[in-house]
Amino acid sequence: MIKKWSKRNIPFTVVHSAAEVKRKLIKEFENTTNIHFPSSVRNILLTMNHKQLGKELANMSRTINLEEKQNDK
Repeated sequence: MIKKWSKRNIPFTVVHSAAEVKRKLIKEFENTTNIHFPSSVRNILLTMNHKQLGKELANMSRTINLEEKQNDK
């Protein structure tokens, strides 16, 4: 298994604070959608692991896009 990984040029990313990365993702989502979460919702999102958080933000984004399309009709 070590040989398998030694042949790949995959850059490693060191995350010193997972909570800080999650905050940045949430902030980026808020900026792109112009929706600002209440602190209680932000705290709930911060308790999720990164996969759950990504799925939730993707679902919210998808829902927002669908609603915008329906309103444009």
